[in-house]
Amino acid sequence: MYGNPYPGAYPGVYNPGPNVINPPAGQPQAQTLVNNQNAGYVCRPVTSREEAVASQVDFLGPGTIMPDFGHGMIYFKRFNPNSGGAEFFDFSVQPPPQAQQTAPMAQGYDPRGDIEALRGDFNNLRGELEEMKKAGQKRTGGKAAEQ
Repeated sequence: MYGNPYPGAYPGVYNPGPNVINPPAGQPQAQTLVNNQNAGYVCRPVTSREEAVASQVDFLGPGTIMPDFGHGMIYFKRFNPNSGGAEFFDFSVQPPPQAQQTAPMAQGYDPRGDIEALRGDFNNLRGELEEMKKAGQKRTGGKAAEQ
C-alpha cells in the first residue's frame, strides 16, 4: 500500500553532515549504503497524523521525518532498541505568547492643540509687525519679547 510507485526512485533522504557518512581519509570505509540509499533521516510527506502513526519504521535507520503541510505539523518516528518499540514525536509551530498589558493604553498624541497655539502666536506676531509698519518705528518690546 505504501510502496514506491516509481521504481528506481527513492524518497528524500536527509544527511546530517558530511562527516557522518564519510570517515576520515586513511581509514578503511565500512559499507554505508543499503539498497543504493545513503544512511540518514528519511523524509516522507504524509496527509494526517493517523498516516504517520501507521507508517513503518526502519529498524537500522535513525528515523523517519514526516511533514504534514496541510495541518502544519511535523512527525518523527524511530525505533527504540532498548524498549523494542517505536517512538513517535509530533511538532508544530506555536505563536509566541501575547505580552500582558498591565498599563492602560496611553492616549495618542494629537497635534491639533499645538498647531492652534502656534497659529495664534503667529497671528499675534503678524499683528505686532503690522502695527510697527504703520507707526514707522521699530519696537523692541512687545508680547513676543515679553514671553
